[in-house]
Amino acid sequence: ALVMSFHGWTGGGKNYVSKFVAESLFKLGLRSQYVHTFVSTIHFPHEKETDIYKLNLQDWIRGNVTRCYRSLFIFDEIDKMPLGTIDAIKPFIDYHENINGVDFRHSIFLFLSNTGGPEITRRMLEMWRNGKNRDDILLNDMEDLIQKGAFNEKGGLHKSELIQHSLVDYYVPFLPLERNHVELCAKDEIRRRHHSPTKDLVKRVADEMVYFPPENKLFSTTGCKRVAQKVGFILANEYYDTLFD
Repeated sequence: ALVMSFHGWTGGGKNYVSKFVAESLFKLGLRSQYVHTFVSTIHFPHEKETDIYKLNLQDWIRGNVTRCYRSLFIFDEIDKMPLGTIDAIKPFIDYHENINGVDFRHSIFLFLSNTGGPEITRRMLEMWRNGKNRDDILLNDMEDLIQKGAFNEKGGLHKSELIQHSLVDYYVPFLPLERNHVELCAKDEIRRRHHSPTKDLVKRVADEMVYFPPENKLFSTTGCKRVAQKVGFILANEYYDTLFD
């Protein structure tokens, strides 16, 4: 099975990319009956029930892959999953041709996590200070960092057998977003609301966001996560202003 682990700050695009993967595989995308999304704080909220979660998870995966061998499983907030729970999927992503007659090798598992976010940002800042542009950063520059972070930081993949046995195929770093990325998100959101993304309007939205570090304000603290709310607020204000002109 294909296993990819997405790491980075909130609002950096992990769910956004998961949506692309689902839409490229299934006509209904995330709404397809063959796409299964687990949110740790909802589906696995209690640490004392890990054994029950593991059994239920195995039954769910086995049953759905039996129905569709190309099933997609998305684990969001995996860093908040009770320790050891994710190890339940190890038999399904290990190197077996089949288990009880079911072939799991065409399934896809996506892990979405905030672990490694601070380390990714620190290394990115170091590279920027050494004159390296964001677009020049390669996967090799970050992969070892997030693999160690996923294994050592407290959370769902902490000391996981999946990492110990090298069953995660790709560790994908999501770098913090810069102001120009926030502006692109603002343009998309403004168009989605059937308005024209003028330069002034886009700037006003971007100005509403908070950036770090304080000395040069390179990166958005929440990525693009709050852009929709900012756009809605500004457009609503503009509308109300026209009522009283």
